[in-house]
Amino acid sequence: MVHQYKLNNYNIVLDTCSGSVHSVDDVAYDIIAMYPDHDEQEIVNAMMEKYGNRPDVTPEDIRFCIEDITTLKNNHKLFTPDTYEPLAGEFKKRNIGVIKALCLHVSHTCNLNCEYCFASQGKYHGERALMSFEVGKRAIDFLIENSGTRRNLEVDFFGGEPLLNWDVCKQVVAYARSKEKETGKHFRFTVTTNGMLIDDDMIDFL
Repeated sequence: MVHQYKLNNYNIVLDTCSGSVHSVDDVAYDIIAMYPDHDEQEIVNAMMEKYGNRPDVTPEDIRFCIEDITTLKNNHKLFTPDTYEPLAGEFKKRNIGVIKALCLHVSHTCNLNCEYCFASQGKYHGERALMSFEVGKRAIDFLIENSGTRRNLEVDFFGGEPLLNWDVCKQVVAYARSKEKETGKHFRFTVTTNGMLIDDDMIDFL
């Protein structure tokens, strides 16, 4: 699959199955859009109709560009076949109902008051509140109970500003670590923070 978009005066072409990213000029951008469903002459005619008044665009240039696109395709850098699609259904069946990560909203409040905040200053249009350790503990149990055969589990402390509930974050980490050996799980923790409250003790813990 090829995804095309324009950003900051760049024409970006993303080949999703190979991960290749191409920055191209306007002509190449339009040629790539037509390439899968039109033959060479149709593309040349369309490009000359659109760009024929430009001295740097000739039928020969367009054909060279088409050749370049074909080379990229043959080298699996553009229009790469989706080899993952046949595996997607089987992977989904194997993992249905399995949870590998949690985003814990430990703080529905924030120390900032940014007008642009998608979370309404951490409140999510609700009441300001902090998660209790008991809720966090049960969340860890829930993750373990529903993680199937997955060994590596992830927890992100989120908010609002999670550092406003730092003690609970540390308690949850300690509890999860205490369950690792008996359950055969390994936890990885992340914190999504604006960084304003970080001190040396937090840095050492993190």
